[in-house]
Amino acid sequence: MSDHDISIDEKRVYADQTGTETLLVGTDRGLAAVAVSGDQIGEFALCTTTEVRDVAVSGGTAAVADREDVRTTDAGQDAVGGDPTFTETGFGDAVAVGYDAGTLLAVGPEGRVAARDGDAWTDCGIVPEARRADGSLLATVDGVYRVADGNAAHAGLDDAHDVSSTGPWAATDDGVYRLGNGWLAELDSRATAVAARADHAAVVVDDTLYEHDGDGWRERACPLTDLADVDYGAGALYVVDSRGTVAVDAGHGWRTRAIGLPGVAAIATIEDER
Repeated sequence: MSDHDISIDEKRVYADQTGTETLLVGTDRGLAAVAVSGDQIGEFALCTTTEVRDVAVSGGTAAVADREDVRTTDAGQDAVGGDPTFTETGFGDAVAVGYDAGTLLAVGPEGRVAARDGDAWTDCGIVPEARRADGSLLATVDGVYRVADGNAAHAGLDDAHDVSSTGPWAATDDGVYRLGNGWLAELDSRATAVAARADHAAVVVDDTLYEHDGDGWRERACPLTDLADVDYGAGALYVVDSRGTVAVDAGHGWRTRAIGLPGVAAIATIEDER
């Protein structure tokens, strides 16, 4: 069955989508779109059926990296209830994807980095095994790489699992780092996910959630374990575990919902622009 053969009847409905953000969850079984309003986790839908390795958002546009291609959609807030169409880009097998000021970047399993220019891909070099991308930054087994002026170059650190171009922050096997006068160590121990907005950052360190509020780090109690990824929306913090349980805190405590899609690789948020 192709991605476009998924019918509306296969979508599970929990709540009205009006006035929501859309959380995109990349899993072994495909891409899920989850509607969240405040701390209410509502309707969700399975949008594609190919294993997703990474997902990125720019405005209302989303891109997914899977074993067949990088696919994009402009469905935005309609990704849950609108049976969105995904467009193939011709990149091929992809493991990481990100948007740098609107320019789509992708990395293949062999390390090929390319930027989407109109309807064509322009190669930007080769990097070691990539894990995640955000903005111009790539998290790889050999540390952080940056794509600038059409070239991917090593930007420091070792064994990076995730990056945030806001900050910038890096989650590595040695801990959490922030880029200042060089990479500055912030938290020790193995860090696997990071997200940031303005003066806030959230990280997963040894399966524990921490948040930086501009004044320092504090541990955040979280109802989930085996945390796969973390992200910020306009007014909420999202966490998803590897089994496919979504948790949201919009300032009134955590709410959770199991979406039944294991093997979570990455999440990204389409903020409400209505």
